[in-house]
Amino acid sequence: MPSETDLLNDALGSIGASRITAIDDGSTNANHCQTFYPALRDAWLTFCHWKFNKARIELAADATPPLFEFAFSYTLPSDNLKLIEYNGVNTDTSSLVLFEFSTVFRFKIEGNKLLTNDGAVKIVYLKRVTDPNLWTPLFYQGLSALLAGKLAMAIPKDARMSLAKFNEGQAIMLLAAAVDGQQGSVEPFRADDLMWGR
Repeated sequence: MPSETDLLNDALGSIGASRITAIDDGSTNANHCQTFYPALRDAWLTFCHWKFNKARIELAADATPPLFEFAFSYTLPSDNLKLIEYNGVNTDTSSLVLFEFSTVFRFKIEGNKLLTNDGAVKIVYLKRVTDPNLWTPLFYQGLSALLAGKLAMAIPKDARMSLAKFNEGQAIMLLAAAVDGQQGSVEPFRADDLMWGR
């Protein structure tokens, strides 16, 4: 089963760099991995609604409400990267605008808090998944190639190799997203009513 270190060594090996024993082993290559990898991983975990990092939770209201405007404050999960559904409504579509100022559906995110007038809040969110064993094989390969692209500029300082690895990683991620989207039932696309904007 692949580990984080396996992924890092996969990326390092693809650019001809020396292996590491861990991301924090103190070597120059490990330091480069420590610089690039966590932010790169989190960015690509939000690239699309991957099936492997979706999570559902009912939030508990904070003891202290917001000072004004909203009746309730909820602390978002510590592993939250992106909110994608709020009380059954997809927050990633433009139709959200139709509800934004209604009293039925309105919330704001400020820092790690979700502010609303709703006394019950259930969300679906994209969570930070750090265990490569939970990823799809294509996501693993795509992230490895993208990391190699960053490392190619830092270690051998090879711009051509960096661009090639980055392009390879992007192509794999697009394929990974297409394959991931074929699992489960089709989710309809929601669009604004064009008459609403007139």
